[in-house]
Amino acid sequence: MSDNIKTSEILDILKSKISGFAPQSDEVEVGRVIQTGDGIAQIWGLDNILSGELVEIDTENGKVVHGMVMNLEEETVGVILFSDYELVTEGCTVRRTESVAEVPVGEELLGRVVDPLGMPLDGLGPINTERRNRVEVKGPGIVKRQNVSEPLQTGIKAIDAMIPIGRGQRELIIGDRRTGKTTIAVDTIINQRKTEGADKVYCIYVAIGQKRSSVVQMVETLRKHGVLSQTIIVAATASDPASLQYLAPYAATAMAEYFRDNGMHALIIYDDLTKHSQAYRELSLLMRRSPGREAYPGDIFYLHSRLLERAAKMSDEYGSGSLTALPIVETQEGDVSAYIPTNIISITDGQIFLEANLFNSGLRPAINVGISVSRVGGDAQLKAMKQTASSLRIDLAQFRELAAFMQFSSDLDASTKQQLSRGERLTEILKQHQYAPIDVFKQIMILKAGITGRLDKYKTEKLLIYQDQLFEFLDSKAADFMADFKKAKAFTPEIEEAAVKVFSDFEAGFRPDSVEAGIDSGYTLNLSMALSQRTSRISRDMFKLVERLTARELASPSLETEIEEIMTGKDVNETDRFEELISSCKIIDYDKNKSLKALFEKAAKELESDTMDRKQINQKLIEREQSSSTALSPFFAIPHIVVDEKDKFDLLIVRSRKGITFNDDKKSVHSIFFLAGSIDQRHFHLVVISSLAQIVQDPGFESGWMDAKNPAALRELLLKIQRSKKKKDRTNE
Repeated sequence: MSDNIKTSEILDILKSKISGFAPQSDEVEVGRVIQTGDGIAQIWGLDNILSGELVEIDTENGKVVHGMVMNLEEETVGVILFSDYELVTEGCTVRRTESVAEVPVGEELLGRVVDPLGMPLDGLGPINTERRNRVEVKGPGIVKRQNVSEPLQTGIKAIDAMIPIGRGQRELIIGDRRTGKTTIAVDTIINQRKTEGADKVYCIYVAIGQKRSSVVQMVETLRKHGVLSQTIIVAATASDPASLQYLAPYAATAMAEYFRDNGMHALIIYDDLTKHSQAYRELSLLMRRSPGREAYPGDIFYLHSRLLERAAKMSDEYGSGSLTALPIVETQEGDVSAYIPTNIISITDGQIFLEANLFNSGLRPAINVGISVSRVGGDAQLKAMKQTASSLRIDLAQFRELAAFMQFSSDLDASTKQQLSRGERLTEILKQHQYAPIDVFKQIMILKAGITGRLDKYKTEKLLIYQDQLFEFLDSKAADFMADFKKAKAFTPEIEEAAVKVFSDFEAGFRPDSVEAGIDSGYTLNLSMALSQRTSRISRDMFKLVERLTARELASPSLETEIEEIMTGKDVNETDRFEELISSCKIIDYDKNKSLKALFEKAAKELESDTMDRKQINQKLIEREQSSSTALSPFFAIPHIVVDEKDKFDLLIVRSRKGITFNDDKKSVHSIFFLAGSIDQRHFHLVVISSLAQIVQDPGFESGWMDAKNPAALRELLLKIQRSKKKKDRTNE
């Protein structure tokens, strides 16, 4: 009888049984995990799911793991898991959410560190936002856009002058590892703190595949420079799954689009897209997608093109907002023809190429002007900058070619020597310190001085001193000129005439030979950059202090090694001597007068000796303060002089609860450490300076300093912090 049963009849019976079945409309479609591993899950049973849709997976311990659909296959669905993927096992239930990936957006995110899902990572509590944007959306169409017409100032002379960036542009930052790519991006963010009102720029920094410690340092840097409050940091670190690293730039762009679409301006930094490509390659290979060149999937170009196309300058009808993108790409041995670099170069509107050889030679930022280009930023460049720096790129290119050609020639004619001399000076004034962006109008003035030949009469090593003092002059004695210049934004005949007078007045009082320089400014910059790579517990204030010292009488060729040993606590004998100095020095409370002049007169009286009277000491203190402010923070200052004696070192500590006005920026300095020592005590000078600079960074210093009852309590506070620091150094060893 069984032989008479036909297969077709069985199928007909089954079809008739299930033909009337229909799921309830309010039921959620459910599937099962049939395979999992390495942050990937294959799901069966979700026939109607969408690409990019979020799913929820119930694990055995009751925790819900979230994922996103990445592959739609014939029988199964490939899902990337965002967290706790090790909890997902075969057989786990999977539910559709019927919503694609979204993140919270809005001004509530400013000042916060979040993951690519918008969850806070900074421990500052939940983020309450009213709006959410889709992570993946199409970029604005042509009708919604307008030409780039507003400048985005980076504060970096070489970029704003020769490779200008406009709001709505996509400018690639490319170079080898440790050539200053992130520094350029961070300087650009810091420079946006000067923007306000309708021109204010909100910043989004995306950390992809970086160490958590690097992200923490980034947050502290932005907080220290007062720009964290207008910045969102999206972090998908190296310890996070590849799925989060893949999602991070898209989620951050969704957050940035909130500002763009509401008539505001945003800047987004992708740091970096090389690691993003690697994360996507990992996911694609695990999903068994076909590998192509360098094992990347075939849609790797589309991965970044659909991301960067979302940067735009919107038309007036759509609010005139803008989103400027600065993607970062890392190269190997300067190879810009590699797969990922060439892809992103073809997508962006120009590139800033950083060269390792220039970086190692002391040119910071290490921008190769020949390869770097901005294809649209010139349309948004200030007219005054165009008038000043239009020939700068050509001048530098000609100088470098000539220098390479003439390096083996000793017989040069006068015009060639003059061209080489001018090129050296232009190169020197393009050097710039880390995290120190410069106002664009000040940039124009120093570049004008170099291009017009005003700097030719000064030695190259004096030019950064010229620049610093020129900027101080522009802020103080030429403030009216700068106000008119900023209003005009161009060199009219009247502004041109006024600028010539400003230069003449400044140079009449500039005395480059009066500033002692033990080593050249290039070495000073190299030293500062080298020290900035040391342990994170060393303060930026310490680096600034070292920079100031290296350009004065305490400089020496061995300074870098010497400072490193001091700062890492290896100089034990001198550290013990420092404690003895604190124990025996004079400490006074001074609240009679907030005037710096009155304080210096008081200090000179206390430091007076048989070989140097108070007038000489007071004059030295004033000269030192005029050449470089000794107030390193609004709380801490360290006036320091070298006296004409031998085996001499004095320390006077002053507390002022009212505060002393050192300059316009430092109006309430409360702790002042006066040092007066002979040149034969040079090493101990550095020990004392570095020790004090580290003591004042202790979290309890400022409150303890202000609350101490008397000088004896102040002394005990300093010794307690110093001994605690020394004990910690020994423990770390």
